[in-house]
Amino acid sequence: MEIWKKLGFSEGEGRVYESILHREDATLQSIHEATGIERRNVYDIINKLISKGLAAYITENGHKIYRINNPGSIMAYLEEEEKELTDKKKALSAELPALLKAYQSSKPSFDVRIYRGKEGVKALFNEMLDFPDIYFIGGNWGMVKYLGKEWTDRWMERRIKRRARMHDILTVETKLLAKYPSPKQLYEVRALPQEFGSPNVICTFGNRLVNIFWGESLFAFQIENQEIARNHVAYFKYVWKTLK
Repeated sequence: MEIWKKLGFSEGEGRVYESILHREDATLQSIHEATGIERRNVYDIINKLISKGLAAYITENGHKIYRINNPGSIMAYLEEEEKELTDKKKALSAELPALLKAYQSSKPSFDVRIYRGKEGVKALFNEMLDFPDIYFIGGNWGMVKYLGKEWTDRWMERRIKRRARMHDILTVETKLLAKYPSPKQLYEVRALPQEFGSPNVICTFGNRLVNIFWGESLFAFQIENQEIARNHVAYFKYVWKTLK
């Protein structure tokens, strides 16, 4: 079932697909019994698979019998998704300058924002990539634990590709670095004594100062102000000089 998650399908789509795949005469009732998914939801999921070109049906004696199309159709569907995504990116690129101009003109000189949950914090980290330098105080690789190692690795790859330099003052034990080695490119690290360890991480980039609270309920509080951010970078550099 893990393959369906990697391909971007829902758990229900994967279960229904597998159920039809392993039956010669899959009916709505037999799929419902095999998967434990409610009949109404099974019907909706089957229609999604049909719309994606992954399944089809025939009618026998007034009943629909469902069949899986050649699994190669999954690749064709993903290629079509990729093409649509490329078209969307082109359309956004054309409109992005106007959107950014409107965004900048409406921003106050002192802006405060809150990011909640995994997706909210991921969005925050993605915004960091628009800036040449990212400063962390209290770094503890919480992004690996709470956002996932796979997602973090992809974020690091994009950071390096976009030439965003990462300056990190850690508060974790050095043995953790053996488990999750520091990136080799555009990254520098020093460490605070262990007694300064905290689930709270302070991050500065551009005109933004962010407090990130790692835990089961992810939360980040951001202040956007040029003077505050500039002063905190100066504080970071002072602390940096005192550390090995």
